[in-house]
Amino acid sequence: MARQAAGGMTVVEIAGDWKVRVERVEEVLAHSGTPEPDDTPVTTIASRLAHLHGDFAGRWEWTFGGRRRDPRTLVDFAPDAASALDAFWTSIDRWRDSVATVTDAQLDTVGFSRHPYGSDPHDPHAAVPAGFTLEFIHHMAEIALLRDLYRAGSGGSR
Repeated sequence: MARQAAGGMTVVEIAGDWKVRVERVEEVLAHSGTPEPDDTPVTTIASRLAHLHGDFAGRWEWTFGGRRRDPRTLVDFAPDAASALDAFWTSIDRWRDSVATVTDAQLDTVGFSRHPYGSDPHDPHAAVPAGFTLEFIHHMAEIALLRDLYRAGSGGSR
């Protein structure tokens, strides 16, 4: 968002591009903390899966669960890839099964999801699974690319 603002986009244009409220863009642009470096290292497959797993667990907790636990602490370190994948798919299945129970009225309810990080409390619930699906596709595409790069390099067999 900062790069878009520096490039001349208005707050309204940025909000439209990100599909968030103008107030959220203003909040992000007002942030004065240390920005991430431009030379951020390539993430790993494990880190992408952990990110998604945490997102699914957090969104479930703050939409269908008790809405008390910090979503950043819901996923424990897995000792191996197999157990990490099992926990990941279990979390996704729980989210999918719960979303399948949502009524039309709940889909229209602003704040049905109260996830504290993001715009969920300010959006009709229909936007939450829709946006979250895009997040899932985005990170799974990153994982697919990382797998392809690994196999194409010296690290894996074809």
